[in-house]
Amino acid sequence: MLLVLLNVVAVVVESEHQLYEAYQLYFDGFEIFSVAVFTLEYGLRLWVCVESSDKALQHSLRGRWRYVYSPMALIDLLAILPFYLSFFFGVSDWRVLRSLRLLRLLKLTRYSRSLALLLTVIRQEADTLISALLILCTLIMLAATGMYWLEGHVQPEAFGSIPRALWWSTVSVATVGYGDVTPITQAGKLFSGIIIILGIAIAALPAAILASGIINELKRRRESFRLEMVRAMENGFLDFGGLRYLEKVRIHIGISRAEARLVFEEVKQENRLQTQTRCPHCAHSLMIKHPPGHVHVHSVKLRD
Repeated sequence: MLLVLLNVVAVVVESEHQLYEAYQLYFDGFEIFSVAVFTLEYGLRLWVCVESSDKALQHSLRGRWRYVYSPMALIDLLAILPFYLSFFFGVSDWRVLRSLRLLRLLKLTRYSRSLALLLTVIRQEADTLISALLILCTLIMLAATGMYWLEGHVQPEAFGSIPRALWWSTVSVATVGYGDVTPITQAGKLFSGIIIILGIAIAALPAAILASGIINELKRRRESFRLEMVRAMENGFLDFGGLRYLEKVRIHIGISRAEARLVFEEVKQENRLQTQTRCPHCAHSLMIKHPPGHVHVHSVKLRD
């Protein structure tokens, strides 16, 4: 992660030509070192991918070919591809290729739990996000069409066609409002106000969907960790091996230590509020659980 961040800093600093010319030897040396590390990492991942638990990757040839087209492998490839393209084509100062090295920032998604959580939510909410974006695009198109009808004859250079009005409609629906293009008729101003109000509601839909998805995903992960903890505490206590196992589960699931402690206290409290007895008929051992808020006590009069 540190090497990725240093590469991003190097790409940004290199854009200052005076600094790059003054320290070109150091910049080029760091680039060669970074590419060597990233290439070694890519080659090792490609070699060991057949050891994965995924059966689709366990074949020596087809498995590696499948891995090459996986999202994380493509990110690793994009991290080193600009260097080799510029090297083989002999255009080391090709600005586009040098700027593409910023794609190495995507490698952080492999190591960052937060970015991995966001990508998971985006995959889970993809259909809902696409629907929200479709509604947003529809509103932009309708706004451009309406402004073309209302202002096209007055400002033909800005609203003379629907494609020309798309810039204004996009900026207005997104509630950015650069002010470079504005309506001048009363009908156009009224229509603009309606579009801006609708844009405030609709443009916020993707953010709301992502926020709701993150909350639901965190709840699912918390419940999954809770179930693992309940299994580990079947005997009412945790040994050292159980603690190590739960720590690995916590890291893999991606919940915080504070959240894990809260789950531990809840499970420990539930274990306290349970009664172990025997069936009066068959003498089998019974465990009666009564979580907080669900305890009912009745007085029973015993008969002789």
